[in-house]
Amino acid sequence: MTSEQAYYNTGYKKSISDTHAIRTVENSVEYITNVLQPDFKVLDVGCGPGSITIDIAKNYLSQGGSVIGIEPTPEVIDTANNLKQSIAADVDNVSFQIGSIYKLPFDDNTFDLVHAHQVVVHLEDPVKALKELARVTKPGKYVTVKDGDLDSILIYPPKYDVLKEYQSKGALNRGSTDLKAGRKLLSRAIEAGYKPSNITTTTSTLSFAGQKETKKTWGDLLIKRVETGGEVFVVDDEKKNEEAKQEVIKVLQEWRDDETSVWSAINFEITYKKA
Repeated sequence: MTSEQAYYNTGYKKSISDTHAIRTVENSVEYITNVLQPDFKVLDVGCGPGSITIDIAKNYLSQGGSVIGIEPTPEVIDTANNLKQSIAADVDNVSFQIGSIYKLPFDDNTFDLVHAHQVVVHLEDPVKALKELARVTKPGKYVTVKDGDLDSILIYPPKYDVLKEYQSKGALNRGSTDLKAGRKLLSRAIEAGYKPSNITTTTSTLSFAGQKETKKTWGDLLIKRVETGGEVFVVDDEKKNEEAKQEVIKVLQEWRDDETSVWSAINFEITYKKA
């Protein structure tokens, strides 16, 4: 049976959610602005802590436009509502509710834009989910999906290569994450019934380098996530897993403070105009 929430399958951890809360339209999903219009009715599926959802509402919608963010986990919805209250209490065109990507609680042909960012990568049945995204999209309107490709991560200098190894292990041990999901996104969309001639494909790069403040922020968030997020690097051996965690924390600290260090990964995006 397909799990409604494979990503937080061992329970919600705020330190994991916090690594998603720095996301905005500009730094994470700028490609959606190619089709997003101020009067659109938008659905943000797998919205996480809601930072992108709120940004869409505040800075990209007007003229009656609105956005709903959905997640299957109540704690994540609580986190999103708390963020809204703290940074956008006066914004009335954004809301959050519980919902599953496999059975969206909306009628056919409801939304002008249905969006999923770094969601399909973690799903047990990505094709079923992609079909559902298209179902609630109006004919002639848009589905936008972006997936990371964890297998493409590049870290430099080589002494930090262990970070990629452990990130892959942590992702795989969550049970559903596909390390090559990004490169598979187009073929999965076509399998889900998306008309190939109506799909636009793009790529973007996540990159942290040098001494930029964003790199320090990312490093700090990753360290906190390893410390308290319940990440599992070694299965069925608590002692070895703890040793691995401490090694990851030490190397992350060194990488964060190294002015020569780099972290980069490819992301794949599709924009589908529903036939």
